[in-house]
Order: sequence, then C-alpha cells, then structure tokens
Amino acid sequence: MKFDDEYFGDPERIALAKRSASLWKLLKEDPRFAFQGRIVVLSEPSDDMVEIMVDLAKLQGGSVCNYFPAQDAERTMSELEDRGLRVVEHVHLRGDQTCLDASHAALATYTLPEDISVIVIDETTSSELVGEVAEMSESCGVMPAPGWVMRGNGPAGIFLVAKNALGEPVACAGSFMCHPKGSSRATDAFWGMLATRPDRRGQRIAFLLGAKAIIHMWDAHNARGFITGVSAQNPSSMALCKKIGLSETGWCYISCIDETLFASASITK
Repeated sequence: MKFDDEYFGDPERIALAKRSASLWKLLKEDPRFAFQGRIVVLSEPSDDMVEIMVDLAKLQGGSVCNYFPAQDAERTMSELEDRGLRVVEHVHLRGDQTCLDASHAALATYTLPEDISVIVIDETTSSELVGEVAEMSESCGVMPAPGWVMRGNGPAGIFLVAKNALGEPVACAGSFMCHPKGSSRATDAFWGMLATRPDRRGQRIAFLLGAKAIIHMWDAHNARGFITGVSAQNPSSMALCKKIGLSETGWCYISCIDETLFASASITK
C-alpha cells in the first residue's frame, strides 16, 4: 500500500490505525463491515453483534456498530461492559438530498475568507503538509485518518484542506464511501473529520469544506446518503451537522474500547 508510513498521533492511535488498515484488507468485500477511515466497524446490527464487536475491539482496540436503534442501546451496552469493554454512545445522524440541497445553499450564501485557498489531498500532496493537517486535526480533538485514506488510496472519497496565506492548514473536512458494494448501505458515505484551528473558528471554513465534500461525493461517487456520529455533549458539532442537512434518526453509534490496547477517550467528538 502506498503511503503506508503515514500514520499519526501517539503510539496507541498509530497502532490502532495500522491494525484496522490490515483488518480492512481482509474484510473490505464483506457487507457486514464498514470502514470509517480509522477503524473497521460493524455495518449494522445483527444477532451476533456483541460477539463480533468484542472480537473487533480485541483485534483493533475498539469497534463500533452503525445504525443501532437508540431505544435498544442500554441492554447491548451493558452486555459489552460485562465483557470488560468501555462503552461510548454517539448520536447517529443521517441525511440524503437534504445534505445536497443544504450544501448548495451554503456555498451560494457564504464565501471563504479571502486569504483561504482550498486543496484536495491526493498522491501529489507533500508528506509534510499531510502531517501538518493530521497535527492540526489532533489538536482539535479529532483522530486523523492515515495518509493513504486522506489521499484517496482507499475507499472512494475526498479530503479537503483550507490553507491560509502562509500555506498553513487551518481547517479540513472529508467524506468517503464506507460500505462494500454488496452492502444494503452501499450508497451511504461517511462524512466528517471536520476540524478548524482555534484562531480561525467562527468563519464557517470547515462547514464550507464539508459542503464541498458532500457535493463531490454526490456527483462523483453516487453517494445518496451521508452519515456521521456526534456526542450528545457536543452541541456545536450537532448544530453544524443539522445545518448541513443531517438529522437525528433514532439510531445511535455504539462504540466499545479495549483499554488494554487503546486507552484514549474516543476516536471522535
């Protein structure tokens, strides 16, 4: 795999991302699983999901189940805790045409600051800049995707970066097709990884990058749904997601973490 040396963060996060990349090579055609750029997850609930999630957590350091009915979460979370895992719940948001319409409206209404230029991370992007983007993301509490994911060498997608006049990355956003073609969720794309440097917050930079990403995914990769997970204790991210056309679904993300492998609080906010 090209750029397989571009993993970022502390040793725990790098190890998790490397384990997940190897696991995805084996599972990427299996419709039971999906890939969130940083971790292999269970695509949707199944009768044996607790066993699968425990195994994924012990192999990677963590695991997630998408599209889980929120009203049933408490029992499953208790089962995972009984297996010695730390459990985290996020609100599962999804949008479809609503995201496309909101993205076009955002770009028609707002403009980026004059000093900002936007680039797409790809194979020609310098390793130095990719590393700077990862460092900026991590400083904002967002676990960065490996370089091969950001560069588009994995799932079909796009990763956008805003640079200031000095060439420094100040914001980013990305989206990619996270489910195998055989999945019933194959046209749903993961959207997120938004981060903005503190001194540039309030200027809608990541929001507009996110809008550009949605339009690209709709036009170039036939994405017809967009999903993400947000902590209920993160109202600013929740408000941004709703402004881009995502809404609460009655689903949640159930995440579980094996703290012997991965002691960090969470993969995202």
